[in-house]
Amino acid sequence: MRCILMFRKSLPASAALACLLTVLACDTGVGPRGEATLILFANVSATSVATVVVDITAPDIQTPLVFNIPVVSGVAADTIAVPAGSHRTIAMRAYDAEGVETHSGSVELSVVPGMNPTVTLVMHPLNGGVPITVTLGSVAVTVTPTALVLAVGDTARLAVSIKDWNGTPMAGTARWATHDPGIVAVDDAGLVTAVHAGSTTVTATFEGAGGRATVTVTP
Repeated sequence: MRCILMFRKSLPASAALACLLTVLACDTGVGPRGEATLILFANVSATSVATVVVDITAPDIQTPLVFNIPVVSGVAADTIAVPAGSHRTIAMRAYDAEGVETHSGSVELSVVPGMNPTVTLVMHPLNGGVPITVTLGSVAVTVTPTALVLAVGDTARLAVSIKDWNGTPMAGTARWATHDPGIVAVDDAGLVTAVHAGSTTVTATFEGAGGRATVTVTP
């Protein structure tokens, strides 16, 4: 939308400034769109990754946004602030302790102020190795304990915590699933039953975000 303002030479300075600000606001077409804080999470324990770099670009973002994501105990996790809008390209690069790039990947998405659904980005290895799955969204799901050791026939209950990007608990019911039902079974309340010797994972998901625990079953 274009705005044309005409005023006389005798217009007071304060009024002229107000008109100028109105023109500038009209030229932009839209007001501030806000931003969203997304939770970034990636399990990198099976790789040599020591740090992750995130670049955010878009046609209306003049200077690319850059975030350095720390890796602690095999997990890359942090929050990133993304301006709301469409065609946001989030590119990620992973590096080992020597500064050598090991993985890269990107995803394009639309972001709205406040809550956003969880999306998945895959960083592919550049020189062999395993890919890294990264989740980005407004919800964090944590399963505790993160590891269980059970004998065949034993049971144990897993707990799930669902929080928003600000760490505030959210109401909702997570969906439980076992990666290998031949090793362990899990019910809707997170009760795990050891079926056969082996190792697998149990996952709780909520609005596209997930947390998991490793379960080892002994004979």
